[in-house]
Amino acid sequence: MLSKISLLSYLKNEQVLNDYWYDCLRYELDKHIYYYGNHFRRSLEAVQESKIEKTKYIFKKVISKIKTNVSLKSIDKTKPVIISNAYFNFNEELSKLGFTVIRPPWTTDRNEWGYYHTEIVNLCVTIRSFFEQADFNYLISREFIHILEKFSSLFKKFIIEQNVRALVVPNDESFFENISIKIFEEFNLPTFNFLHGLPTLYNSIDENRTNYLIVWGERIKEMYVASGMEESKILVSGHPKYQKIIEKPIKFSLNNILVLTKTIPGSPHSNGVILSDRGNLIVYLISIQKVLQKSGVKSVRLRPHPSENINWYMKFLDRNFFIPDTKNLSDSLKATSLVIGPVSSVFLEAVYYQINYLVYEPVINKKNILNRNIPKPFDGSDNRMAVANDEETLFRFLSEQKCVDPHLLTDYYKTPFDVSFMMHLIK
Repeated sequence: MLSKISLLSYLKNEQVLNDYWYDCLRYELDKHIYYYGNHFRRSLEAVQESKIEKTKYIFKKVISKIKTNVSLKSIDKTKPVIISNAYFNFNEELSKLGFTVIRPPWTTDRNEWGYYHTEIVNLCVTIRSFFEQADFNYLISREFIHILEKFSSLFKKFIIEQNVRALVVPNDESFFENISIKIFEEFNLPTFNFLHGLPTLYNSIDENRTNYLIVWGERIKEMYVASGMEESKILVSGHPKYQKIIEKPIKFSLNNILVLTKTIPGSPHSNGVILSDRGNLIVYLISIQKVLQKSGVKSVRLRPHPSENINWYMKFLDRNFFIPDTKNLSDSLKATSLVIGPVSSVFLEAVYYQINYLVYEPVINKKNILNRNIPKPFDGSDNRMAVANDEETLFRFLSEQKCVDPHLLTDYYKTPFDVSFMMHLIK
């Protein structure tokens, strides 16, 4: 029976990819299947070349721009060396604790390549380019796997030579982060995943490849434990940006509303194959417009996810009502009186700036509008949030001038930001 099997699981079952490379490559291969359509700002189908020969020519041009004779930066090995590409100022905090922190060779910032031999950097550029440009068949070919094995071998050699003691990553899914976790595991060196947002799901696969998961607050840890993750591997750091405790109540106002889009993920990965109707991205916004107009609102600002194409949205929407928001997020929020949106880490940032956030997650047959589960706490399990699952409830929240309780922030990020536990976990 093939009716319920996905392409990738079929390839795994047929041993086209063994378990190791299946797990390493799944996120990238999924994107070649699902990351399509003009609703994405930069979908793979929009940028991909059709011929592998032309792709290889492009790679050679890219690599030729990398200096072949690089003076390697010396690494201070008098302190424990950590490779980290965690978000925010996490690396600065590690440096303050007495670690030598370097960025990984797959970073896109050329200023960070100086610690690595040109061959490692070349391979990272090549692999990244192939993921974006190459045919799917090439990515599962023995030729490409050989390139990945070469990178693995050189990276292992670097870790040994430089006596690297730990790895910190912002996710455990994408290829370089995934395979580097496996490599560090071979050396019995600790790995950390510094979560950079509120989770959109809690399960035993994502965020579980590393030895430790670092989260912002105790409530997030509790939800992971409830999902079955081992409590001892979850560490609470707080957030490097959110340092103050909010005491003042949030005010309600309809003067300047920001609406966030509901986003289709570009790669289903371990959440399984869940097909979503992209037309529901528009239904979601039209539904909000209907409720807001009923409440007397004439126009709002519309902010898509960074991965989305605002021009695609505007072809379907009332341009007099939805005005594209192009400011950076912090400036946008500071000019906002109310945010209406789905499950999003923007919720915490909005509340931090004392901006009200009404969560709108329409429920159909116990799923959201994109046929997915709604994660805690956006499922209504925290009554300090205002979560509407239908138009009637959203309209009632607006009529009642419903506001978020800002005191919930202390549960979702602790203060002050503290990662001193790293000192006891890294040899």
